[in-house]
Amino acid sequence: MFDRLAGADHVYRLGELGDEAMHDWRGVHGDFHEFVLIDRSAEQITLLVAADD
Repeated sequence: MFDRLAGADHVYRLGELGDEAMHDWRGVHGDFHEFVLIDRSAEQITLLVAADD
């Protein structure tokens, strides 16, 4: 993960998706984050998902 973050040309944090994207169990995770990392030189796109479970 750290190599991908360090090599990324761009890092985008995905915004809140709203209630329709909420899991059926609601509230399982207090914090949930999604990032898209773009590394043009390595021709890679990475989706990084982090939660507090």
